[in-house]
Amino acid sequence: METEKTKNRQKDLDFCRELVDKVPALVPVLENHLESEDGELQTYIFLGAVARWAEENFVARESDVVQLLLELNRGLAEGEREVPNLIAVGFGESLSFESPLVPLLKGDLKRWYEFDAGISEEEPRLRRGGK
Repeated sequence: METEKTKNRQKDLDFCRELVDKVPALVPVLENHLESEDGELQTYIFLGAVARWAEENFVARESDVVQLLLELNRGLAEGEREVPNLIAVGFGESLSFESPLVPLLKGDLKRWYEFDAGISEEEPRLRRGGK
């Protein structure tokens, strides 16, 4: 029988794999991550690497970065189980305080960035997904 922790981990893994499917420019990021983590996908660490990639590539690969941010916002709004937390912590808390992505941030992702950076004192509501 699957535990809640196992179900949460599987949804996080599924989200990260789907993210790479939807933003193929992330394939090298995933490959580097898997190589450094002995083939295991560490979801929070991976999304931290994705945040660094996005900050480094926001000009050269703007359409890919915009698509990434769209998918992350979708995950915050619709993600199952602990996926919203994965995004807020793994990606959101990995952005630099003067991130070049700020002009591209929208919706919940922007609200989390502003809270984490101390721009806003209002903590966004972290939605916990079902299933």
